[in-house]
Amino acid sequence: RHLGGGRRAASRVFPGVAGRCRHREIAVVARASSSTPPPPLALGTVGFIGAGSMAEAMARGFAESGAVSPSSMRVSRSSDAARAARWTNLGVEALASNGDVARVSDVVVLAVKPHVLPGVLTEIASHVSPETLLLSVAAGVSTSFIERAVSDARGGGGSRDDDRRFSPPRVIRVMPNTPCQVRAAASSVSAGAHSSSADLDAIASLMRAVGACVVVDESLIDAVVGVSGSGPAYVYQIIEAMADGGVLCGLPRADATLLAAQTVMGAAKMVLESGEHPAALKDKVCSPGGTTIRAVAAMEAAGVRAGMIAAVRASAERSAELGRATDEAEAKATGTGKKR
Repeated sequence: RHLGGGRRAASRVFPGVAGRCRHREIAVVARASSSTPPPPLALGTVGFIGAGSMAEAMARGFAESGAVSPSSMRVSRSSDAARAARWTNLGVEALASNGDVARVSDVVVLAVKPHVLPGVLTEIASHVSPETLLLSVAAGVSTSFIERAVSDARGGGGSRDDDRRFSPPRVIRVMPNTPCQVRAAASSVSAGAHSSSADLDAIASLMRAVGACVVVDESLIDAVVGVSGSGPAYVYQIIEAMADGGVLCGLPRADATLLAAQTVMGAAKMVLESGEHPAALKDKVCSPGGTTIRAVAAMEAAGVRAGMIAAVRASAERSAELGRATDEAEAKATGTGKKR
């Protein structure tokens, strides 16, 4: 089965490099996705339900990469005037309701908060056809929850085999991050039970148009949230702290911020393009008795590494909590007692 029930075809891109180490595979994918402009993807109309920061970042990244043109995107109208104006300036048509977006879209991006998603799924269920692919970026919400919610809202429960309108929806779960706006995202994609390998390939291709993307089992998405979903905030704090240190030592603020940000970007590029372990790269910078090893020792004493590990774990645990809360709310509303 192909994306769009046969109306659209998707091809696999950036296959794994057999016989190479995992770091080297990542380096190859990172270079290909960042340096080679991708051709437009045959996804049809891509509709966004939710017009917030993540949806806008994805839309801008898709448009600027050439993967999806603004004329092929739709978005549900935002009540925030400034936000609505940004979508208009991007060239994306705003529709009156979530249902309208689902009705005209081949790929529907569910970019709303987890607690809002159940109501949205009920609203759009009657517009989700077998040709519709649902792409969820809602943290903590499983593909099985979305499949069940849409089927239940349509009254079909996914059991009316004689009527394709009631087939369980095709869902791909995506965990992007906001740097997709500048085509530097780190994303993961996971397949739902009723999506095809072509569906997964197409969405992985779409996300690789705006950065690096890995395919993971859905059980690992909470971990992805902790590492890359929330990760930009950690790095912003690191850049801010490095710049503060520079200011403390006499640098002008603008110069300190530029040097800190460029250093983070350069170090990340070294990891991706060299294929070497971060520890090996760190050791190359640390001369015996030198300035860098003194700084590394100070960071260890301050618990920087332990703090970062704790941050990733806290974010992952919160993602899991959000998923449980969504399931519990559904179970309470329906009396089903279903869990993730």
